[in-house]
Amino acid sequence: MTEAATSSYAVELLYEIAPVFTKAEVLTQLRDRCGAVSAVDPSSEEGLNFFFPAYRVPFKDDAMPVQVAVTVHDAPLEDPSLEKALGRTLDWGEARAVADSHTAHVTLTDILAVQLEYKSRLGLFQNVLQGLMELVMPSAILWRPSLKVVRPMALIQALNPGDSRNALYGAVNVRRFKSADRPGRMLMDTLGLAAIGLPDFEVPFEGVEPAQIEAILWSLARYEFDLGDVIADGRVFKVPGTKVSWVCTRGTSKQAPPREVIGLKPQGATTVRRLAPE
Repeated sequence: MTEAATSSYAVELLYEIAPVFTKAEVLTQLRDRCGAVSAVDPSSEEGLNFFFPAYRVPFKDDAMPVQVAVTVHDAPLEDPSLEKALGRTLDWGEARAVADSHTAHVTLTDILAVQLEYKSRLGLFQNVLQGLMELVMPSAILWRPSLKVVRPMALIQALNPGDSRNALYGAVNVRRFKSADRPGRMLMDTLGLAAIGLPDFEVPFEGVEPAQIEAILWSLARYEFDLGDVIADGRVFKVPGTKVSWVCTRGTSKQAPPREVIGLKPQGATTVRRLAPE
């Protein structure tokens, strides 16, 4: 991995009414989806922390199993990240109305998982999340690493096994930014790949439909997720359906949060210098 993955991967499940999870029913769901799992404190009903013996990472002079923590909050989520995510969620028109109606939330986060191989880490997290959703379905999910508000049923459909499975649904967001000083000029990027240790992508462009650029970025994100960090600095490829060629250049993102990106720059062109604020 070339990028430092986030130390704690987390999502917030939004509910209209605070859910009730018992340790026994959560364990049953997690064992069905994840294999061996135990409660960190099996003698108490308090605290929904679980560890997975098959997922172990180096820790000091030993190895420790990865954990997940589930925390129920009988109160709405008061966090500016939710508003930011609503502003960058383009594929769910009802996201704001649904989020505005929630009165409780559940935080799901992993612990010690940063050293796991990225597919194993995301796959385990998604399995735990789906197990919780099968017990009590949330009305919406704030996916913190991608700053996106996710529709739960769309996530379930995307993660179903089969040729149409999209392991990056929710985990990656494709965002749009307008140039502040050049009408028609835009920048689009991905957010979420860096959280699992892979470079994100960004591209300035004009004269091309944003939907086409979005499709290309999704294609690149899936390619990188499938094969790893294999796109070499300086690689050139043509934009499908156009006469434009892009050069891949590694650098720091132009939009927050700061992270490593593979910039896609049209040959012979300059990048967007000034963008509208996020």
